[in-house]
Amino acid sequence: MHLLENLSQPAQAMYNKMMNSMPEGHIYSQIELTELVGISDPLRLMGLIQETMNMGLVKMLQQGDELCYQAIKKEDAEKIQAMTKDEAMVYSYIESSGTEGIWTKTIKAKTNLHQSVVQRCLKSLESKRYIKNIKSVKYPTRKIYMLASLQPSIDVTGGPWFTDSELDTEFISSLLSIVFRYVMSESIPTEDDKALKEEIVYDQLSYPANYSAYPTITQIHEFVHTSGITTVELAQSDIKALLDVLIYDGKIETIDHGMTYRAILGATADDETSAEASEYDSIWSYGPFL
Repeated sequence: MHLLENLSQPAQAMYNKMMNSMPEGHIYSQIELTELVGISDPLRLMGLIQETMNMGLVKMLQQGDELCYQAIKKEDAEKIQAMTKDEAMVYSYIESSGTEGIWTKTIKAKTNLHQSVVQRCLKSLESKRYIKNIKSVKYPTRKIYMLASLQPSIDVTGGPWFTDSELDTEFISSLLSIVFRYVMSESIPTEDDKALKEEIVYDQLSYPANYSAYPTITQIHEFVHTSGITTVELAQSDIKALLDVLIYDGKIETIDHGMTYRAILGATADDETSAEASEYDSIWSYGPFL
């Protein structure tokens, strides 16, 4: 079905301007629409809007006390036109739920459809891959649906720390160890630190008090991102959460007014063997940070 072919030329022109003048999904006020199409007669303008709405190419929204309008992609409009009336109603509520998704009980309450009808619509829409069932960490027993093209919000998924709605403790522990080891590697001088050689006391493997190149959260985030240790996309706020845990566990501390991080004397990663722990203990036993 070619919906545009069923529109008058003025209605087609208005729809094309709505689709191409602003980013996808833009919501037009009536004033914006009047200026966009150059039609000052409100009755004529409303006639064109109604014509496009009848084809499902424009939908009306209410923002505050004002009625606004949003153009719908042809493909989406044709998809909805091919649905039954009940399917279209169910789909509209799922669409409006965005990245939070909507509980099947809420769909039933809003549509006032019988449970069996709701289930039939959901099954049909899911089989066509228009919608998908998602798991919520907040409400693990609820059956929640959202559009198949969207990704659920962090509030729903729990963010990178959850896998299939379960807290992934193994993943978290692995990252904590990796981040700690990186901070520790940046907290003690190496034999290659030629520039600091004269400032480091013999047999003291800590940097001098005026050292200012401990890693920042940006550097730690960059290390995790570029190292390939995980395919999960982690934001800087996620790295901050890991660092806060390490601080709470007494493994690292912040310095320079919280701008940089360094390992604490004698701290070891939780996954180290006793031999590894002994090795690290010996490294850090030469003296405290200056």
